[in-house]
Amino acid sequence: MKVKRTVEMIFTVIGLLVFLLMSISVGVVAFTDNAKIETMAKKFVQLQEQTSQPGVEEFSEQEFETVIETGTNYLFFVFLINLVLGVLALFFLKGDKKPKAAGILLIVTAIVGTIASLFFGIIGGAAYLIAGIVALVRRPKKMIE
Repeated sequence: MKVKRTVEMIFTVIGLLVFLLMSISVGVVAFTDNAKIETMAKKFVQLQEQTSQPGVEEFSEQEFETVIETGTNYLFFVFLINLVLGVLALFFLKGDKKPKAAGILLIVTAIVGTIASLFFGIIGGAAYLIAGIVALVRRPKKMIE
């Protein structure tokens, strides 16, 4: 007898929505016009000069721009990978095809994805973790004859 996987699917969809929103917001910054990043870098350098302390190395505008561009590209692809793995797990859950594989995939994605996203994806990771645990724990009800 198949088990309804509604709870797992709901939590997986919540995680998908969180990772989708995160990837869109980071993607906007990652693939935006460099003029905005240059403006941020100038403001950062000005603030840094105002609060400078002796013996502390300061960032240049170019270094700051590189950090922002590299960081946003990295986070965008991490969120995108979490999104794709969540869709795959949702496919496994639909119709109760491979609930154990989906559960393991969700748990691993939750842990690795949260750490890889520098804990920016902790809410989506928590949703994936809950869905993964429920997918592994839930068993089909036995029919009494």
